[in-house]
Amino acid sequence: MKKIILPLCALVGAFTASAEARPDLVAQVRAGTCTEARASWWGFDPVDATAPLQAALTSGVARLVVDKMPSPWVVTPLKGASNLELVLEPGTEIQAKPGEFRSKGAALLTFAGCTNVHIVGYGAALRMRHEDYMKPPYEKSEWRHALSILSCRNVRIEGLTLADSGGDGIYLGCRGPLRRNVDVVIRDVLCDRNHRQGISVISAENLLIENTVMRETFGTPPAAGIDFEPNHPSEVLKNCVMRNCLAVHNQGAGYTTWAGQLNASSEPIDLRFENCTAFGDRAAFNFSTDGRRGRGVRARLSLSNCSFEKPKSARAVNIRESPSTSTYVSIDSCRIVTTNAVGEEVVTPMNETWQKIHLPLSSDGAPPVAYVTAPDLAGAQVFDAAPGTSVKLSPLRARNLATYVVYANAARTLHFKGRQQRVGRYEPGTKPLVVTDAKGKKVKKIPLPEFKETAFTFDAPAPGFYRLSVDVGRVAFCLTEADAPVAIETSEHAQSFITSVGSFWLAVPPKTERFALYVSGEGEERAHVFLTDPQGICVWDHDNISGWERAVASGNPPPGLWKVTTKKPSQGHFEDVRFDVAGIPGFLFLSPGKTWSCR
Repeated sequence: MKKIILPLCALVGAFTASAEARPDLVAQVRAGTCTEARASWWGFDPVDATAPLQAALTSGVARLVVDKMPSPWVVTPLKGASNLELVLEPGTEIQAKPGEFRSKGAALLTFAGCTNVHIVGYGAALRMRHEDYMKPPYEKSEWRHALSILSCRNVRIEGLTLADSGGDGIYLGCRGPLRRNVDVVIRDVLCDRNHRQGISVISAENLLIENTVMRETFGTPPAAGIDFEPNHPSEVLKNCVMRNCLAVHNQGAGYTTWAGQLNASSEPIDLRFENCTAFGDRAAFNFSTDGRRGRGVRARLSLSNCSFEKPKSARAVNIRESPSTSTYVSIDSCRIVTTNAVGEEVVTPMNETWQKIHLPLSSDGAPPVAYVTAPDLAGAQVFDAAPGTSVKLSPLRARNLATYVVYANAARTLHFKGRQQRVGRYEPGTKPLVVTDAKGKKVKKIPLPEFKETAFTFDAPAPGFYRLSVDVGRVAFCLTEADAPVAIETSEHAQSFITSVGSFWLAVPPKTERFALYVSGEGEERAHVFLTDPQGICVWDHDNISGWERAVASGNPPPGLWKVTTKKPSQGHFEDVRFDVAGIPGFLFLSPGKTWSCR
């Protein structure tokens, strides 16, 4: 039998857990002759145990056991240290002190810039006071985390419950020059009733989360079970694996990733989800990057043996704004479980490898459609039935960002009319319209029309193509009239419209083998869309579009103008709807009499 020899201080400490401080044993820790200690040696105060517990955490001892006391260790914010094994005995609770944590970013326990940290807490908890933080005198905040890990290396968190925080149960964030956490394991953890997320991952390399439950997050969006969300292009989501995890009854999504702050210069994303389940969350699984082609981060996403069950919204799985040139999605043996109108379970298998912009909930069986990422406008053939004559444009209300491409047939003044469209109580946008030439040089800034139709012009110094960029934020913009060919460009991102009944036209070049039209609503915000070929034959009629759907025209579709018409759906609300195209140049023409064709 192997003998286990412990330091004398450890043997004494094993039998002296009490509220009485042991300065003699603390002295041995300071002298370096004792490598294992109990927090109670520094004392215990049931009203406020911050001072003794903080002293124990930063004492330099290699292994610290936080004793189970007759009442919780009530504390104000604590800081941890490197080279520490922190063991919370079963039944131990470290609890946020009432009336404290007034600072918006006050976390219960923080490790910043630390290495070699091992936290073990089977049957133990870090607990805050969620309900208190949701009302005065506390200022609204989403950062009062239970456990904050900032730019640390070699961290293990096992068996711990993290509950009732005013932010996240666990936050993996950044501090200092190392903008990532490296070699982190989270195992057998419960994140319960936290305010913003069960777990937030801002930056991590070599992260394993397994056998972990994230439940009943509620308070401030995203309110997810777990959220992977970098804040800066230098941050990473690299070799991150979730295995055998459960997200249940969260106010937001079970599993969500928003990587819009990463770009083409960022390190590629690598996320894998194995044997994970979402049950009863608002949505089951969300994944989104910057949808502007050439600007988004490269990503590889793998879902294996996952089950997405009974989401509260119509959109169970949503993978969006991910150009085919940058994102690879692999789905193996996954399923979506929903309930039909009579209460029966409906199981939709998900077994597909996708390498395209969006993932519909059901596949049409067609292979991916390649994007035309750089349309050759220099060789475009322009068709203008009445050059220099103004025509009414299809009244499509572009929301947030939009880029209009216009053609000047000569060096002349181009005339337009447009207006902002009110959305809810949002204030009108104030950023000017920016006109650039084919080389990206600014030609003019035009004050943005407000909530009434306004005429405006710009002088084209030479014939050719120009771009007119608009960013109205949460309201909408509608270009209503133009005396030149004009189209909305989707080469950089899918185009959002709001409450727009109307049509636009796609110019399909000769010798096109196949192309695709992508359409998406927003949950209960739906749309009814028709696609009509140049002969006037409706080839696709799809009502109540919620998640991303696509119409594919294959077998050398006839060249010419294909018409896309949007109208109110038969169910749900008619508000936000987005469009994108693949296989042909990404131009949505607003008048069939003023267009161009290019490869």
